[in-house]
Amino acid sequence: MKIYLSLILLLFISCNNKQKQLEKEGPVEQDYFHITAQSSDESYGFAESNPIKVGGSSEGIGPKNERRFLSALKGPNGETVRFYRQGSCCLFETPNVEKGLKGSLDIYKVYWEDIRDTLKIYINMYDKDSLMIPSGFTAKK
Repeated sequence: MKIYLSLILLLFISCNNKQKQLEKEGPVEQDYFHITAQSSDESYGFAESNPIKVGGSSEGIGPKNERRFLSALKGPNGETVRFYRQGSCCLFETPNVEKGLKGSLDIYKVYWEDIRDTLKIYINMYDKDSLMIPSGFTAKK
């Protein structure tokens, strides 16, 4: 009997954690970047050393630009992409923060229906560069 109660409790906790994860998801922005260029570099966005540079922090729209970028993505077969911010990492020097401070990368977990695991995307909201579609994704038209 104790084993069954333990299993039921474990199932409840697991479902509750999934609900909390879904509550952390970022809303899909109605306003998204229109990206047409596909990256040929497989590390683009997937490596700390090659983050996606969306810019906008100096204008106070860095987080919005991150969501606008992620909201532009589709899965490889046009699937709707979902995402949530996992945290930040990787301090780095940039002229686009206050003197004496460093920038950090935001880490997003990205997934769509039928994907086996979430993907980790690194985004830099301090610096700006041409945006491209990461390997394995397509984009909204």
